[in-house]
Amino acid sequence: MPTAYVIRTPENVSFEFELAGVSSRALAWLVDVLVMLTLIAVALQVIGSLVSVAGGLATALTLVAVFLVQWWYTALLEWLWGGQTIGKRIVGLRTLNERGVRIDFVQSVVRNLVRIVDLLPALYLVGGTSALLDGHGRRLGDLAAGTIVVRERKTPAPSVVVPQSERYNTFIDDPSVALATRRITAPERDAMISLSLRREELPIAVRRELFARLATHLEDRLGIARPPFFSEEKYVLNITAVALSLPARAFARAAELRGPPDR
Repeated sequence: MPTAYVIRTPENVSFEFELAGVSSRALAWLVDVLVMLTLIAVALQVIGSLVSVAGGLATALTLVAVFLVQWWYTALLEWLWGGQTIGKRIVGLRTLNERGVRIDFVQSVVRNLVRIVDLLPALYLVGGTSALLDGHGRRLGDLAAGTIVVRERKTPAPSVVVPQSERYNTFIDDPSVALATRRITAPERDAMISLSLRREELPIAVRRELFARLATHLEDRLGIARPPFFSEEKYVLNITAVALSLPARAFARAAELRGPPDR
């Protein structure tokens, strides 16, 4: 199964995600099953204490509690937490729209409703087979909802990506730059970090071309003018320094508000 998922924008800038493997997804699901069993056990304990008062209503409440946990735990968490459940957060996975942005409520519901088919005939046989055969590791729920599951990338320390000598404080401390940088999406930030970290390994011609493309893309989309004394590379590096100072939730929110890039 391929391990990379690449999205290309109209500006010819590529964003690459690491696809989650079947084993890591199974581990995340196992954690979520344990969480759901715990929630159901707690609900049964609470409802059981009401039997003497509620009588026959307790049985109905039990069925409702089991239904809510079984069918809405995953769907609601993935929608509210930007594609993550407790299991996915622990393992380091995230569900995304196949265009690289945050999934919406409908996608979260669809992929989790189709889970009943993926679970057939037992132990996720249908879903596991689909993930192994699909070029992007998608189970049937992902195919129906238009989603992918990727590994979360840990953000490196700013000093590793952008050395102090490459930073211009008057630019970095400009409030308008900080405000505009909040519109950067997680895929864009990943591309900026990746290029910044790998720049010394690239041939000069390739390095200049990639920084020029990314600088043009960022300047046009963010509306942050490139200072005349900035090269394309220094422009990208300094915006990256600002982006790394923002909390991760800013990028999740930006991905939700911004239209998806074209593949």
